[in-house]
Amino acid sequence: MNGFNITELVFELRMPYAKFGIGALYEIGYDFSKQKLKKVLIVTDDYISKKTDYVERAVSSFKQNNIVADVWDGVEPEPSDTSIQEGIEFAKKGEYDGFVAIGGGSSIDTAKLIDLCTTYPAELSDYFAPPIGKGLPVPGPIKFLVAVPTTSGTGSETTGTAVVTFVTKKSKFGVTHEYLIPKMAILDPLLTISMPPKLTASTGVDALMHAIEAYLAKPYNTRERPQSPLSRPAYQGSMPITDFLAEKAILLIGEHLPRAYANGLNIEARANMHLAAFIAGVAFGNAGVHLAHALALPLSTVAMEKGVKLPHGVAAGVFGPGMLKVLEPFYPEKCSIIANYLSGGAISCAHEALSEFIKTLGLPSGLHELGITENDIDALVDAALMNKRLLSISPIIPERDVLKKIVIESLRY
Repeated sequence: MNGFNITELVFELRMPYAKFGIGALYEIGYDFSKQKLKKVLIVTDDYISKKTDYVERAVSSFKQNNIVADVWDGVEPEPSDTSIQEGIEFAKKGEYDGFVAIGGGSSIDTAKLIDLCTTYPAELSDYFAPPIGKGLPVPGPIKFLVAVPTTSGTGSETTGTAVVTFVTKKSKFGVTHEYLIPKMAILDPLLTISMPPKLTASTGVDALMHAIEAYLAKPYNTRERPQSPLSRPAYQGSMPITDFLAEKAILLIGEHLPRAYANGLNIEARANMHLAAFIAGVAFGNAGVHLAHALALPLSTVAMEKGVKLPHGVAAGVFGPGMLKVLEPFYPEKCSIIANYLSGGAISCAHEALSEFIKTLGLPSGLHELGITENDIDALVDAALMNKRLLSISPIIPERDVLKKIVIESLRY
């Protein structure tokens, strides 16, 4: 290595093969047949399996292609380690050579970990970093996994990240590795029609925060160059391609999320939101997320202790305006673009534009609406500071005072 060149010079774009369009789910059997697979497990939740015909559509397509498909519908919202372990035990009995996740981010994250732990048997927690587990590396590629998102927001179909709530430790942690990226994402806007307004709003804001944080991530070429390509991090920092994708996602979400929220049957708005969520997922899956998401994970834990189970998009979005207020002086040009795209040029400050946008979707206008008070600030900051994986991509040094200011700004807006 040239000792004078210590900063990163290379970036990678990791993403699944994608198929987009109305009715794309009907082709899933064909997609698996190309891989010469014979037996698959569909991972989903009880609502999707019993209240929609999405699983039936997939099973029918598999039958037409002579593929056996079993169904496990035990996925929980914001999945716990215990529910995922149940799925692992179920999958161990089936000797499946492929997996399909049909649902939101919870189903997709659960399927990634079921696939991982049946391909490379180990305790689930072992793949998570201390203090949760041993921090074992993912040994190699997992079995063929196709993600079929039914929400437009989590981006889980594009990334190698899976987030789990560890019940006994009352903590929410994620694991990230490129081997966990689904091999394929099937993006069928028809599957999002059943989303109620609240879910449309929370998942849509999740996608928006992915795009904003990726857009404002530490530039990739300010990182120290890794010793080898193998040690290049999953979250590399912002780069020209992810900036382009993030901008497009923010523009699409600013225009189409309010329309999808107001009228769930607006297929044009649904299609554009589904595309925006995927684009934002590719952006953050490569550039990373940082300040707001680092605070969102402990917020979910604190809220759980107060008897409230927060959707992830709400937890991340509530810190958005406060984060932008802190970052605007450092990134005036990018923040001006964010403000313009979210307000149609009506508001010049990014944090004000985002707070107004969130309010139009009926989401909390500050932590106070979630029962969070000044007494919770230190606990949130202390827990966020432990998430060095996310904070390493922060565009400014993530000191305690920075995180504390974001939380204070987020109490009410």
